[in-house]
Amino acid sequence: MSVPSSYDARHLLRLALAIVGAVTAIRVAVLLLTPLQLYPDEAQYWWWAQAPDWGYFSKPPLIAWLIWLTTRLSDAEWAIRLPSPLLHAATAPAVFAIGRLAYDARAGFWSALAYITLPGISYSSGLISTDVPLLFCWAVALYAFLRAREESGWRWPIVCGIALGAGLLAKYAMLYFALGALIAAAFDARARKLVLSLRGGAILVPSLLILSPNLIWNAAHGWPTLAHTEANANWSHAKYNIANTFTFIAGQFGVFGPLMMLGWLAAIWQLWRKRPAGANLVLAAFSLPILLLVTIQSFISEANANWAAPAYIAAIPLAVAILLHCWNSRLLWLSLALASLSMIGLWTGQLAPAVADRAGLGNALKRQEGWRELGATVSAESRNAPYDAIAAANRSVLAELLYYARPRSIPVKAWDQSAIPRDHFQMTMPLRVSTQRVLLVAPPDEAAAILGSFDSHRLVRRLSIPLGRHHERVLALYDAHFYRGPQFVH
Repeated sequence: MSVPSSYDARHLLRLALAIVGAVTAIRVAVLLLTPLQLYPDEAQYWWWAQAPDWGYFSKPPLIAWLIWLTTRLSDAEWAIRLPSPLLHAATAPAVFAIGRLAYDARAGFWSALAYITLPGISYSSGLISTDVPLLFCWAVALYAFLRAREESGWRWPIVCGIALGAGLLAKYAMLYFALGALIAAAFDARARKLVLSLRGGAILVPSLLILSPNLIWNAAHGWPTLAHTEANANWSHAKYNIANTFTFIAGQFGVFGPLMMLGWLAAIWQLWRKRPAGANLVLAAFSLPILLLVTIQSFISEANANWAAPAYIAAIPLAVAILLHCWNSRLLWLSLALASLSMIGLWTGQLAPAVADRAGLGNALKRQEGWRELGATVSAESRNAPYDAIAAANRSVLAELLYYARPRSIPVKAWDQSAIPRDHFQMTMPLRVSTQRVLLVAPPDEAAAILGSFDSHRLVRRLSIPLGRHHERVLALYDAHFYRGPQFVH
């Protein structure tokens, strides 16, 4: 592949930025217009942003800081989600830079377009999640690592370390970056010279300094975030289920796109056969090990499709470089066309959930519907009697009540069946034994054990909230008196 002139590179970058900007403008418009409500995790992150801190029970703090920043504009759902399309737009030029550095500006251009239209990125752009800042930090860190591998000096190792530290404040999955660097060093002489030098220390030191306040927070609170991360892996209850592995692998073809995945696999196979040295070997070190590890995790216990997301920052240029040479680039065009159709379909579903429901995709949206109705009902009922608190046991219900059950004059509290907190709500806002009158929100089939911790109770009302044509959310409101504490639950 010929190396284009600097003029061509600038032209391709400007063109990529124009396309990324147009896609991002539409994504922001969709956020403003969608009737879909907050996903439970989004509502939880919003609640964290009401009290910015150095850490939270299940995640590091960066996502809460981002939401705190954008909700200075508004407290609406679109403002909570605004960091997602903006950060993905900022990640695309970093992917361009990685592709250009590893191959040329043409590969960088198509890598940026592949990233911004990737099915997983299109879906992620409509939500706020910890993967969004993680991917941005990963892309910056990887570009800086590649530059530091090729150039002497201290600037790029320090940039890499800052991005690595910021990524760790987004999600601990950023630790995979250290694994990628070590594997790259094992197979690539330039990477080895960087990692095993004082310049490698220049990567490590700023990342640890940036992470240290979060580590101090965790130590002061009994290491809840690390414990939660370990619990997610769930190796103590290993399942060794090959069906989970096939499901995870199928999910990767959906997240990355089938042709992009085939292109990446072909690139890995080509590297295995020819064993060349160069930036493409480094890209393989930052993608293959992550996918292998998470695939193993899916067999041992389970793994969500997004757990391997950082791998795709390096995987995209590898796949693009292969697809550019397949059938006169037609496979790459086909991959982008399929991804663009998927993106348009997602926009349609976000703007008109009824259309998605009629297409049989309502199940994917049901966790973003019906919460406003629940919140309004609970808020109104909380003013009908002298309740001391609103309480729920389910984390999703708690998160949604905090956002949607407004206005309210009484606090929302977390009911727990044990004295050991299992989420941020149970850690920071547990229902206390001294609480005399509680408006309890619970699924009817789960209410018996919860109500057993009160001296008396009565059913206030039963809610059945339609979620599209085929689903409903059923919850009951109880007037419960004199909470005795979790130790009395049978």
